[in-house]
Amino acid sequence: MPTQQPLHPEQLIRNLHSAEGRIADLITAFAGSMAFVYFHVIWFGFWIAANFGLLAPFIHPFDPFPYGLLTMVVSLEAIFLSTLIMISQNRQALVDTYRELEEEQEQHQENIQQEELEEEFEDIQKDLDDIKNAMAYIQQKLSTVEKAHSPQTQPTKKG
Repeated sequence: MPTQQPLHPEQLIRNLHSAEGRIADLITAFAGSMAFVYFHVIWFGFWIAANFGLLAPFIHPFDPFPYGLLTMVVSLEAIFLSTLIMISQNRQALVDTYRELEEEQEQHQENIQQEELEEEFEDIQKDLDDIKNAMAYIQQKLSTVEKAHSPQTQPTKKG
């Protein structure tokens, strides 16, 4: 089985928005509903009633028991429905892939922002360390100046 090439986001979007995919989704959604079941109950009931002769004055039997035409029609319906269901599943897989790509892109952007914030934090921390060192230097110089001008260290004048 050949490996599939990863799809680019543009290809994914094109495949997601195809008319065939949307039609398959609509039919699959209908096929998975109770309306579909009710439709088939009415259809099969009508078919059997018409071919049993219950509707004879209006509709003459056209598919006698064992209803070969009905069997063929239902078989074709099953073939098409199974194909449409697979198309819909493939489309859902494309949606999932697209979402994964979006999430990966968002995660990548968040990582870049996190790295930028960490760099800014490190720069701020360095600036704060520089300010702290400058303040310590100034404090040391002030202490030296204060000691030089304090009355204890000044020579006393005798008069």
